[in-house]
Amino acid sequence: MDKDLQDIIKILSADLRILPASGGLLFAVSGGPDSTTLVDIIANNFPSIKKRMRIAYIHHGLRKNADRELLFVKNIAKKWDIPFHSRKIKINKTSDKSLEEIARIKRYDALFTIAKKYNCCAVVTAHTSDDNAETIIFNLLNGSGLKGLCGIFPSTQVKDGLFLLRPMLSVSKSQIISYINKRNLRYLTDESNLDTRFKRNFIRHKIFPLFEKINPAFKKNISRTSKILTDDYLYIKSTAEEILEKYFTFDKDSVIFSAKIFKKFHPSIQRFVLRKIIVSICGLSHPIDFATIERIRNTVISGNKIYIEKYNILVMYDNGNITIQKHKLQKSKPLVFSVSLKIPGKTKIPDFDWTIITRYTSFKKNFLKNPDRFVAYINAQAVKNNLIVCNPDMHTHFIPLGMDKQVSFHKYWKTHKKHITKFVQFPVVVQDGKKIVWVIGGQISDDYAIKKVNRILEIRIIKES
Repeated sequence: MDKDLQDIIKILSADLRILPASGGLLFAVSGGPDSTTLVDIIANNFPSIKKRMRIAYIHHGLRKNADRELLFVKNIAKKWDIPFHSRKIKINKTSDKSLEEIARIKRYDALFTIAKKYNCCAVVTAHTSDDNAETIIFNLLNGSGLKGLCGIFPSTQVKDGLFLLRPMLSVSKSQIISYINKRNLRYLTDESNLDTRFKRNFIRHKIFPLFEKINPAFKKNISRTSKILTDDYLYIKSTAEEILEKYFTFDKDSVIFSAKIFKKFHPSIQRFVLRKIIVSICGLSHPIDFATIERIRNTVISGNKIYIEKYNILVMYDNGNITIQKHKLQKSKPLVFSVSLKIPGKTKIPDFDWTIITRYTSFKKNFLKNPDRFVAYINAQAVKNNLIVCNPDMHTHFIPLGMDKQVSFHKYWKTHKKHITKFVQFPVVVQDGKKIVWVIGGQISDDYAIKKVNRILEIRIIKES
């Protein structure tokens, strides 16, 4: 046998050890060079594995050649007398995920469904070392943490005891092409893999050639770094899981632990245990973003309280202990109120635990670029009545600063609600009679915009809690 063929079979022979000793195996086959090679090697060299094989093709309905691919894969299964299954899935584009990501999620869901139906213990894919390098660079560019920089794991437990296995991660694309040529195998080319509008394809066809000019061995180096980082990740994971078991008390929808003990751990351990906690009590299948974990971690360290609306998580400090629990806030009705402001002076707004301080001052250039959502600088000369703090009439019209036409408060609130409610739960305004002067947490009215006038009125909100 040719040495190149012997080499790839030898590599695969070692990596196939990740396959369980018994149980059905569902191989995801697209008809491309990678999956075609994997099936051919196993069918010719590993009869005990072949007996347990099933082949699946997932039809996305996105490519014009998908029907041809389905028939091609079906014929591969028929050639080797391997049971064949297919599923057609529908891909609907959403605003928060790319077409690539949606297709990937749907594809795996379909594979897991088939595997479960036919009592398979694992889904097997033909990801290569090239795929792993692409994944690592893709994750790096997207700001991934340590786990993402490990790349593709050879074995991942998914759901219902099912495993996702990738036994070809030590095999390169060039080895596969060599095997196919020497075995004279037919395979299909996915034309969408050439479309550089997709991020992974852009990395493969545009970025990797530049890397190769810098260092022709860059893929091997990425693979080696991946293995080093994987060892580091697995060590942190093991350490964090021991800590979770020893120091954290889990209930159905909550976790309690000592704030003092938590502070002793390294930040990498702190982040890991918090991720595990949130995933566990929320039943999530996707990772938590870094910004959310840091907000929770800083809250725990400072002994404060925070509600994460995105995950319906409440973090509380009480008598040295931290409780993290699922807690969906009940939407309450806005308070109905109207309070006159003392100018200049201080005015208490008890319902909000606010003190509003007003004072007259002179114009300064930095007032024009005021970043503070709880401070407004307005043209005092434009004020005609007593200022009041109140709930707005949704039908009131005003001109937000910088705009040239009036909008209803209802339309303004609909557009800006998501950002303003980070600061103020309900719409609250300062009014001059019936005219809106300032949407607290938002913009002032253009009618009260400051210029180089002698008198500026500063309105500052102090939150008591």
